[in-house]
Amino acid sequence: MIKGTKYGRHVSPGAMRFVRRFPALLKTACVVAVAAGALACPAQAETYPERPITLVVATAAGGPGDAVARIIAERMTVILGQPLVVENAPGGGGTIGASRVARAKPDGYTILMHQTGITIAPALYPKLPYDVEKDLLAVGMVNVSYTFLVGRKALPANDVKELVTWMKGPGKPTKFAHPGIGSMGHLATVAFAKAIGAEIDPVPYRGVGPAMNDVMGEHVDLVWAGPATAIPQIKAGTVKVFAFNGDKRSPVLPEVPSTGELGYKDVDIPFWQALFVPSATPRPIVDRLNAALREALTDARVVKAFQDTGAEAFPADKLTTQAANAFIHDEIVRWRKVVTENNIKLDQP
Repeated sequence: MIKGTKYGRHVSPGAMRFVRRFPALLKTACVVAVAAGALACPAQAETYPERPITLVVATAAGGPGDAVARIIAERMTVILGQPLVVENAPGGGGTIGASRVARAKPDGYTILMHQTGITIAPALYPKLPYDVEKDLLAVGMVNVSYTFLVGRKALPANDVKELVTWMKGPGKPTKFAHPGIGSMGHLATVAFAKAIGAEIDPVPYRGVGPAMNDVMGEHVDLVWAGPATAIPQIKAGTVKVFAFNGDKRSPVLPEVPSTGELGYKDVDIPFWQALFVPSATPRPIVDRLNAALREALTDARVVKAFQDTGAEAFPADKLTTQAANAFIHDEIVRWRKVVTENNIKLDQP
């Protein structure tokens, strides 16, 4: 061992003589090495992408979130010149997929498609293995859709006014189905009951499909269901439709009143999706992905595919990375307040 060397590392006598004789030259070499390292990221970003990109989807295959991810992946593949390979990572209310990407190498080759639930999770899971705002960065918003309030055919009410009267009347509490604690359907259920001042009996299901089946079977009274699930049944006449939980009417079913026009502003709960990367991803790569996403959202085939599922591309003013992250922050604040005020916990119905 050479006396004076740090950490007990072995340094050859020849190397020590070089350090003593040419300290200035060594310092210059270090500066050059650091500068070369600093240039590596921009150089890498200029050629990005050079291989397939893994698009992690935090929901199961076949669902609305998965369908949107595949629509976007198909178009972005053409734009970027490399395939976006969709991998589903469901479970834990979407936290499994989010955790995987939060821990991934920040090189733009592992990205995430997630939805509103990513901003609800921090309020529901006190020990998340990641911090949404510190470990993930929103590349841009993708689309937005809303849900319909539908009920069993035998309900005596035929519009929202009659429904509110019936729900607040004597008898057992309304059996209100929802697709799981902390889901958008659950939060819409809680918000609607609070807005009208009615007592309800929330009935959890493993997804909106089974909940809708029980509404049609007259086993439960009401459910908030997304367009893909609700519209076919509404058009078939197997359920009654009462409202659309947006600030304006649905272009698909414009005859259905919106909760906004009915005066229930707190029930205006959008279901949105966004694209994320690990927060340390170099800015040029983030910008490349954002540009590709924005171009994909203007494609007529993408617009049509969204419309067919009752969704639409996110408003243009929210498509920049900066605007998207500001929106994500506001959503986290909003849902933490809702969860806290309504004492929503994962072990309750």
